[in-house]
Amino acid sequence: MRRAEQRGLVLAFGVFGTFWGAWAAALPAMRHQVGASDGQLGLALAAIAVAAVPVMFFAGRIVDRYGAQRALPASLLLFAVAVPLPGLAHSLGALVPALIAVGLGTGALDLVANAATAAWERVERSKLMSIVHGAFSVGVLVGSVGAGLAREGGATPLMILSVVAAATVVVAVTQPPYRMAPAEQVTSRDRLPWFLVGVGLLTAGAFLCEDAIQSWSSLQLERGLDASPAISGLGPGLFAGSMAVGRLLIGAVASRVREPMLLGSAALTLAIGAFVVAAAGTPAVALVGLVVAGAGTSVLAPVLYSAVGAHAAPGRQGADLAAVAAVGYVGFVAGPPLVGAISAATSLPVALGCLGGIGLLLAATGPLLLSGRMSP
Repeated sequence: MRRAEQRGLVLAFGVFGTFWGAWAAALPAMRHQVGASDGQLGLALAAIAVAAVPVMFFAGRIVDRYGAQRALPASLLLFAVAVPLPGLAHSLGALVPALIAVGLGTGALDLVANAATAAWERVERSKLMSIVHGAFSVGVLVGSVGAGLAREGGATPLMILSVVAAATVVVAVTQPPYRMAPAEQVTSRDRLPWFLVGVGLLTAGAFLCEDAIQSWSSLQLERGLDASPAISGLGPGLFAGSMAVGRLLIGAVASRVREPMLLGSAALTLAIGAFVVAAAGTPAVALVGLVVAGAGTSVLAPVLYSAVGAHAAPGRQGADLAAVAAVGYVGFVAGPPLVGAISAATSLPVALGCLGGIGLLLAATGPLLLSGRMSP
């Protein structure tokens, strides 16, 4: 049962990441298909995040009530239905409702998969969050490379997304029966809302840095350091690859390392990497910084989600994770435009350096919160 549940969760995260990798690779073709400008496409893509956040609270209640055995296969199937819809759009007006559907499926699957993993950790008293998040990152790489090759062969966005949807259905119908987390005595610390607020803000900071570095690394390499397009394209790939490796490696030892120490070390590593990217004088140095930043970023969300699952009151894991994830999504959405605004007012290296400052703030406050030494 233990291995079947592990495999089911890894596959769920893996296929989720595969969609995002394939979607990113298919975006240029989608833009051409619907006839949208860069600005119009950017606004349309915001519909995914806007739709994902509110559905998380509903999904949290569902998984708390029915458990992962029902909620995870159902959320995978609903996501599979939504995945091909953007490929059917041939105008901006048709794309927006399709992206809203994707956002609804994204919010539900994201929340349910993380809540199911947190419940598994509580049942087994072991760590799995870093490994499943590593599977997500691997899925992103597989999806992006696979979709890129498929596009070279003439595949349309609908063809690519339909393959991902089919894979999602297979993962959904092969999910094992999951055990429910045991009901445990609730301590006063478990009930304190400030803990969730604190973890939510830390998650927002982590997601802000992750998406901002991912989104702006190519521009820093190409415009700021005169790298060729081939070299600048390595930036996001190396960052994502470093995150995948970091999550899988840390997942193997996470049970033997205290979470406050792990969080502090990871945030400090993120800060160092961001500062290196900001101060780099050559593309090679910047690429090294992106690898370092990716390694640090990789650990943050899994550790924070695990902490929520460990502190949640019985029957509240889904709802508590929904609150934290919703705040985290705000940071994910705000990251790229915030860097853009700071860059416009100063310069891109300064903006990237600010991300290093956020990493230092996470390193200073995160361990205090998780160890219980920070309270109102």
